[in-house]
Amino acid sequence: MRKIIAGFAMSMDGYIEGPNGEYDWIINDPDYFKEYSKQWKNIDAMFYGRKTYETVIKHKSNLTPFAHMKHYVFSQSLKKPEPEFILKNGDAKDEVTRIKNEPGKDIAVFGGAEFLGSLINLKLIDELILAICPIILGKGKPFFINIEERNHFTLKNSKSYSSGLVALTYEAKHD
Repeated sequence: MRKIIAGFAMSMDGYIEGPNGEYDWIINDPDYFKEYSKQWKNIDAMFYGRKTYETVIKHKSNLTPFAHMKHYVFSQSLKKPEPEFILKNGDAKDEVTRIKNEPGKDIAVFGGAEFLGSLINLKLIDELILAICPIILGKGKPFFINIEERNHFTLKNSKSYSSGLVALTYEAKHD
């Protein structure tokens, strides 16, 4: 069965965006990205929530390195996505489980926080990769939104970089 992997950069105080939606604080550590990019060879599909999908569409060039992948957008309000995307507007648990059981490589969650929260609540996330940047923002968009109950994870890997970035990989412990 395919794994669903969510990887996000976050501040030390748990934000994925600054108070005005900014990302300028995220460290683009070349050593981290070199290692992280190795994982992309094991991924052939990406999941997006509607808000992240709309952001990606504004910057279509962001899709270029991922053109060979299937792109699924999950939304109840979106009517017709761009041609590169496959709309999933049914029950999220059923849709994700169906895709997860199809033949293929692992699946990356590209965003966003609300969508990720719903996948965590449904016990559909298999792995979390957190790239913690050495900054406290004080305000912004939290990484974990609307989590309904405790979710247990096991640390699979950790690594620190000279830039101050710390990467943590956790595996979900589903009952």
